[in-house]
Amino acid sequence: MPVAGAGLQGRGGEHVVEGRTLVVGTQEGLHATSKRIPDKVLRMTTTDNAGRKLDTHELPMEPAALLAAARAGGFFSYVAGTAYRIVVAHEIDGGLEIDNHTTTLPMSKGLSSSAAVCVLVARAFNKVFDLKLSIRGEMEFAYLGEIATPSKCGRMDQACAYGSVPVLMNFDGDILSVDRVPLAAPLHLVLVDLKAAKDTTTILRSLQEAYPRPSNPLHEGLQKLLGPINHRITAEALQHMQSGDLPALGKLMTEAQKLFDELAGPLCPEQLTAPVLHKVLSYPDLQSLVWGGKGVGSQGDGTAQLLCKGPQEQAQVCSIVSSQLGMDAMPLTVTPVDQQ
Repeated sequence: MPVAGAGLQGRGGEHVVEGRTLVVGTQEGLHATSKRIPDKVLRMTTTDNAGRKLDTHELPMEPAALLAAARAGGFFSYVAGTAYRIVVAHEIDGGLEIDNHTTTLPMSKGLSSSAAVCVLVARAFNKVFDLKLSIRGEMEFAYLGEIATPSKCGRMDQACAYGSVPVLMNFDGDILSVDRVPLAAPLHLVLVDLKAAKDTTTILRSLQEAYPRPSNPLHEGLQKLLGPINHRITAEALQHMQSGDLPALGKLMTEAQKLFDELAGPLCPEQLTAPVLHKVLSYPDLQSLVWGGKGVGSQGDGTAQLLCKGPQEQAQVCSIVSSQLGMDAMPLTVTPVDQQ
């Protein structure tokens, strides 16, 4: 995600500045086939990143059973939660079998893996039962499915439904707008699996304590970060992406990380101090190869993103990350639409 911001909106009449974020999906993901089956059940087989087939889960295609599984937590809760939302909104004739035969997206690394599961399930229902949902419709059911689980993730994560296309998302309470972002030059990114641990639920729970009304200076600082500061950062990022000024975009990413550390970090220091993330961002051998970098999503020691100076530098960064840091590097090149 070249630049990521967030916003929360109170539902009790409180005014909170709308959230804005720039998001692009990775080339990694979840790949599956799906088909209608005569038994009125939801059946899903999953595959891990190593290509190992995991257990097959099966549930009656009944709202009560699906909701109970969603509330229980765990990987299958995202499947059940999304299915629950669709089953109560649409007449589903028969059952659905999903075979997640290939997984290239790392789990629990801040790359919206839970959202990818929800979008996958929503898309499977949409295609198999011809629900005629748009991408936005799939995103909506995916989001509703995820919040039926213990997860605290928000609408931003469902942008994976657009694939590797940069989009600008605006959040104003329950109102979401999504616009594709034109690029003037390719973005040569490297995503770094930090091989550490992060707890997204803990991070988001801590940050959400600042909303809807701040109760201390730390809360006020976070609302400033995710409100007016974020609006400035995303507006400048849009300008740089549209003009092709990648050095300025990289500098802005580094500034965004610094501001996040200052204004969000103190609200969840056990997760947001993120020593592994900062080691990568400041690693000496990478500095001449990148324009800048920052954490991904809710931050923490999950994934770092580095904006490289070009394709050769991108390859060099991947090599250094692997050989010197012992971490996994995922190159991501985002090209202008007319070059795709």
